[in-house]
Amino acid sequence: MKNMLFALVTAGCAAAFAADPNPFSDYTSGMAQNKAYPMAAEWHDSDRAAIEAATADGKLAEFVKDAASARALLAKVMPAYATDPMAAAQIAAVSQYVMREGEPSWWAFWAWCSDSPRCIWTAALLEAAASTPDSYCAEFFLDQLRWCGYPGQAKQVLAIGKAAKCRAVRDFARMVASELDPEACCGKCCQPACMGSCPYGSWALTLPFDSMKAGHLILSRGADGKPKAQLLWRWGSPFDITGDDLKVERGGFTLTFGNHKPKDLPQDKSAWRRDRVTAKITGDWAVCTLQKVDGNGKPVGEVQLFSGRRNPPIGPKPDLKAAVRGKAVNLLAGSIADFELMEASKVNGWTLKDGVLSNRIQRDAKGKSLHRNGNLRTKRADFFDFNLKYEVRVLPECNSGVYLRGIYEIQVLDSYGKPVDKHNMAAYYGRVTPRVAAEKKAGEWQTVDVTLYKRHLTVVLNGVNIIDNVPVEGITGGAMTADEFVPGPLYFQGDHSDADFRNMVLTPLK
Repeated sequence: MKNMLFALVTAGCAAAFAADPNPFSDYTSGMAQNKAYPMAAEWHDSDRAAIEAATADGKLAEFVKDAASARALLAKVMPAYATDPMAAAQIAAVSQYVMREGEPSWWAFWAWCSDSPRCIWTAALLEAAASTPDSYCAEFFLDQLRWCGYPGQAKQVLAIGKAAKCRAVRDFARMVASELDPEACCGKCCQPACMGSCPYGSWALTLPFDSMKAGHLILSRGADGKPKAQLLWRWGSPFDITGDDLKVERGGFTLTFGNHKPKDLPQDKSAWRRDRVTAKITGDWAVCTLQKVDGNGKPVGEVQLFSGRRNPPIGPKPDLKAAVRGKAVNLLAGSIADFELMEASKVNGWTLKDGVLSNRIQRDAKGKSLHRNGNLRTKRADFFDFNLKYEVRVLPECNSGVYLRGIYEIQVLDSYGKPVDKHNMAAYYGRVTPRVAAEKKAGEWQTVDVTLYKRHLTVVLNGVNIIDNVPVEGITGGAMTADEFVPGPLYFQGDHSDADFRNMVLTPLK
């Protein structure tokens, strides 16, 4: 069965490559225009019918049959991989068609690599890793060798690492060599090199949804030495995943989360639905699958693909006094035309009059909201590090927020008189609990002074320092993107309740 599957898959590959000299061309073009383009899923879907038709006609052939064809395949992969490393891990949608036989995982791709003529495949990988100028490409090709390389090739891998200009590639090459041949590193500890595919750390996730597709994951070890995860899945707050729901190994991890069982069928495990994420790591990239599983752990429904990228470590606390201040910008000095709704289809309840930006939700006679307003953002989107001062007036039971760069929410909430909490007024939402409660009563104007500088955050509420130069460890629910290293706008949450803002001044920092 396995050989037949391989034949079917490679036949599909051959047909696709024969029809299109670079089947990734449209995908790379899309990536160049939109950095958030979700992997190669669109390419899979658009060509699935053609590839399946080719295999149905009995056009069975082994594509990777000699050194020249192996090099040709790698040459076709490299342009897509240079644009988005995730694409290369889906060469010719191999896994998509293996999945038809019931294996709900793209891991079959790696088996496919191993089933190719091994000596030819590994020689081509070594050649490609040594010749490519792109560090991520080199790591990808070296990672393939972890799965199908020979012990005798460890010295060649070490030579590639020694010649590499990128330290990450050098470290990764040592790790691969040590796996191919434990004696290759002369008995030296390879742990620092293993960090290249280590699953632990902070991960930016671009989730497989049409909207609200920003996610974040922190993988670490608890005091007991066991792995633990903190996952932000689109909206809300980060939540913990531990125990049997978390499996971590070098080069990958699996997370299972969500509702354990429906209320109406508490005993029927086949009716349970949970989400399962499986990731394979290559360097600082993760190729991930998302699938529903039932109470027995059996996969249910289609597999969705998405990507993750490791965030670099956060540096030490910066000296805020050393920050160079740019020209201050009064964000509310203009008109409402300086802003736009995040979603054009939503109701616009925002006005800007006499320097006061207000959101009002229409309500019925009993005070129940008739709809949810849209969120508002500044049209200007070149903000990165800055100090932001504003005044805000919350109404009774108000719930809103100000998103710095569109990704970090500073909470706006009627939380006067409540114990300190990471969801209260001016908190770094869901991430950091204010040191003290400094809120005023609903209806009163309150002052907020926020400094975002070198991945650290300081918040002063009503003259009281409630968050003091703490690390910004991840995006918050509702973020516009998972990428924390690009400029962005400010956006204001309008879908929950009413709020007023005034005297909003942003000063860039360098």
